[in-house]
Formats: sequence, structure tokens, C-alpha cells
Amino acid sequence: MGIDNETRIILGSLRNKVSPNVDMLSNITLEQTQRENIEFDRTADVNLQQLYINEREASQIFRPTCKFSFIFKNNYVGSTNYTPFKNNMFYANAIQNAVTATVNPNLPWDGYPQYFEFDFIRTDNNNPGYTQPPNNHLTFVNKSATTYNWTHYMSYAYDNNPNKQLEAVDQQTTTSWSWVASDGIPFIIVVGSNDNTRVISFRCVMPHGLNIGDYVYLSFDYFGDQLFLVSSLGDTGFGSEEYIFNIDNIGYIGTTFNQGVTGTFKKVLDDANSGETMSTYYVRRHKILTSSDNAVLVKAGFEQNIFTSKSKLEPAVLTPNNLVRTSVKEGNQSYTLTFNSDIDITGLIDNQKRPLSELYFTTIWKGYFGWTNPLKEGFTFNLPLVNNEPSPWWDINNVSSDANLPIGIYFSQTTPPVGPFVYNENLQIGDIVDGDYCEFNAYNQEERVISNILHKFTFNPTYFNLTGNTTSNNTNQLGYYYQPHKTVVIRRFSDYIEEGDAQLIVGVPDYSFYSNLSNSFRWRDLYPFGYIDASGIGVDFPFINGKHYPFVENIFRLIPEGSQIGNQFINEIAEPTIDECE
Repeated sequence: MGIDNETRIILGSLRNKVSPNVDMLSNITLEQTQRENIEFDRTADVNLQQLYINEREASQIFRPTCKFSFIFKNNYVGSTNYTPFKNNMFYANAIQNAVTATVNPNLPWDGYPQYFEFDFIRTDNNNPGYTQPPNNHLTFVNKSATTYNWTHYMSYAYDNNPNKQLEAVDQQTTTSWSWVASDGIPFIIVVGSNDNTRVISFRCVMPHGLNIGDYVYLSFDYFGDQLFLVSSLGDTGFGSEEYIFNIDNIGYIGTTFNQGVTGTFKKVLDDANSGETMSTYYVRRHKILTSSDNAVLVKAGFEQNIFTSKSKLEPAVLTPNNLVRTSVKEGNQSYTLTFNSDIDITGLIDNQKRPLSELYFTTIWKGYFGWTNPLKEGFTFNLPLVNNEPSPWWDINNVSSDANLPIGIYFSQTTPPVGPFVYNENLQIGDIVDGDYCEFNAYNQEERVISNILHKFTFNPTYFNLTGNTTSNNTNQLGYYYQPHKTVVIRRFSDYIEEGDAQLIVGVPDYSFYSNLSNSFRWRDLYPFGYIDASGIGVDFPFINGKHYPFVENIFRLIPEGSQIGNQFINEIAEPTIDECE
């Protein structure tokens, strides 16, 4: 008989926060637990269900798959005199252009770049004078059909950049801020102490993430005090609770809280423990895990998105080369993206030094056909137009060097060669690109995305000059923007905080946060694969041949700048009409 002398009985509350303390009786049965090892006897009982669970939990290999619904509004009309481009547009002013061409055939034509200039997979592989000789722009290589316009990668958030320089402009007052990410969230006081109201209102250009009862640590002080209680959220504007927070006006004097004062704040959960409960702010940095050759992009069967495609017949008399053809302005195809190599996350930790819980499908505009300029990098709060023009942040002199995306050039195959044409080169495994602007609170172990990162590209005016929606600044044009990183969740952290002494609690993870105030560790458990709690938090995707197969559906939007899609608008609610009837 055998008795396990290593048996430990632990109270439930000392093991997990939500586990109850129950009476437990450990019965030691008087039965034979040892036997002689008979040579050549290999018989063993195997619990297949438990074996599956053990192998699933131990595996660190993933094969993520994503279905992209590509949604695109072809919005910009331009003119070009470059023959390969001129012969392959969706014409917007064909009759007038054809009339003027009879007088001077070298004049530019007006139109839209066709849909395949933006599509995930190009299908114009047999177009003489453009993708095939004679005198063509370049010679189409069929295996590159999925990488001429876009490249796809897997990445993960591995680090934080608290020193990222950021800029924003308030659309209503044109007030501007320039700050580094670690400073927090910028604000402007819209109702000040000089207005003699009950509250002082602060408006932010991005969601503040505050709740009533939280505290804000301001970048300036009032007689030495920088910590103030949030008493309410919002004003009369629809949806303003996300962008406006208020503190009680207890009779502040001087100009500290006057209307128009600007600054930044950091969120604090507990004024008695402000050091540990203050949030930190940063821009995530992503590390590339795959090469562009690893991506396998195919059409999603016969599936199309809800928007109809737009095409028309271009008569021979209304084209510059007098050839009849069909042009396509917009399409509605969906795509499936996977990778031909394993994603092994063994030893990888995220930007908060925790086990990986998320991977990202990272899509980068390549623009190899040369219609566009190099990519620019910004955030959602840089989207609103300022005086009907793009925010100064998008000026090419400000952000082209920040995008961390290599640029390539080439010359056309026409006679004589034309160029240079620029494009964004492929990323390599291990390359670093920026991610979202985030907030992390170590005390409650939560990360919040404040503002998504965006990439924007504009047209090269040498070969395609916008004739509509133009701006007064040639270096800060309107363009298209998109969100490059799409999340695939591979694990989930619990929605409650575990807390306890490392000497008394079993299994305290190395990513836990130590609180000096409570003299204890705080952390969120990482749920096992296949477990989903009562709140619906968890993951359960196929596990076959030692690999996990997560699947997500994403809408990939390529959005013309200046549209209201994704922009932040706080609309004032009109006061009720008061007349003699009331």
C-alpha cells in the first residue's frame, strides 16, 4: 500500500478568488497501489478525453484563418496623361475628353482608378499596353497577383513605446496639442470656472475611458493639487459621455480652470493609492511573425459582400486608345487568408510581459503599380478634417519617416522608361511596426485601446492628379485610410482579479502585479483552451494534429478621407421650442 506524503489540502479561497471554502475529506483506501513490473507488459489504460485536453493545453502552435470582406468606396476623380494609366481608367468625363482629344490627343483624361488597383487580388494580368507588352507599364507576374496591391502578415504586440510623438487638432475650436504618448489624454476645458456653473467640463479628442468616481491626474496643479474626482460624464450632446468628463466647481478661483485651458490627464482609480492605480499610456509595437510569401490569399468561394459591384462599357469612341472595354469602379468580393507556415508562440510574451492572448492579421498597402505615394501613419483622432482639409498631422514631412515601412522605387517598361514609381516594400520576419494607442492599468490588469492606428495613402500627382476633393496644400492631400491590424484572440484572461500572498496561494503567475499597499499580488488567470465562463469569455476553436485553428471574420474597409465613417462627431441636441403654448 502507498500513502502520498506530499498531499496538501488548501482552502478554496486561497486557491482561486471565486472558489468557496468547503469541508473536504481525503479518504485513504486500503488497496494495493503497487505491483511488480512484468517485463514486456505494455498494457495501459488511456483516458482519451484527458489526453486531448492535455495536448491541447500544451500546444503553442497556431494556424489562424481570417475571412476578409473588402469594402471600398472609389471616391476620387483625377486626371492623367501617362498613357498606360490613361487607357485603363473608369472614365468620369469621357465625352468632353474625347472631344478635346480630337484637337490635342496629348491632353489628360479624367476618371477613377479601376477597382483592381485597390483589390486584394489583381485580375488584369492580360492587358496589352498596361500589364503585358507592347510598351506596357510593367509585365504582370501571375504568382504576384495577391501581392501587387497588399501584403499580409501575422504579428503580435511585443513592446510599448511611451515616447511616441503625437499630435491632434480639436475640430470645433482648431486647438492643437503636441504631446508624447506617456503624457496621457489631451483635453480642452469647454465650460470653465469663469462661466460660474456647477461643473467644469473637459472635452477630449478621443474616448477618455473614465467612469464616475474615478480620478484624473492633470498635467497642471491647483495650489499643489493635481488629483480631481470625476463627478459626471457628458453634456447635452449625443454620445458626449465618451469624450466629456466633469468635475464639480467648488468655487475655484484664478485662471487655472478657465474655458479654453488645455492639458493632458491620466486616469487614477483610487486617490488613496494614486501611485499604483494610475494608468500608463503608450503606443504598442508589433513584431512581424511571417513573411509575405507565407500568406495564402484566395477568394472566399462564391461569397460577396452586401454592396453591389459597379461597372460599365467604355465605347471605343470614348476611350483614348479607341478600344472598347469594360471598366470596373467598385467590387464586392470576399477573401480567405491563411498561412502556409506554423505560428509557434513558444517563449513569446506580449507588450505587458504576459503570455500571448492575441495575434494580429497585419495588412499593409504595397501600391506596386505606382498610383500612390508612400504610406503615412496616424490614429483615429487624426481623422476629422480641419477647415475642410486633412489634419496637419498627415503632412508628408511630418510622418513619412515615422511609418517604419521601407520604400522602393522602379521605372516603367515603356519606351522611354518613365518614373520613378514608389511602393512600400515587403516586411521581413522580425520587423517592427507601430500599433494602437493604448492605456494600461496595472492595478486592475486591464488594457484599453484608446485610438486605433491607421495607415493612409495619397495619389502621386505626377501621374494622377486629383481634379475633385483637392486641398490647398499639395503635401497634405486627401486620400484613403485603413486599419492595418485585425485581432485574433487565442486565449482569454478572466474577468475578475485574483489576489493573494505568493507564499499562501498556489500558482501565482510571474506576470502578476505586486501591490505595496495591500502587500499582495494581483493578476488575472489565463483561461484554458475550450473553457468559456458564464459571461461568455473564453475561446474554443478546433485543435487537430497538435495545432490550434482559430478563425475570425473581419470587414476590411478602405475609406476615403473626409467621409463620416469612423469619424467622431458630437452633435448638439437642440433645445426644445418654448412658446405661449407651453
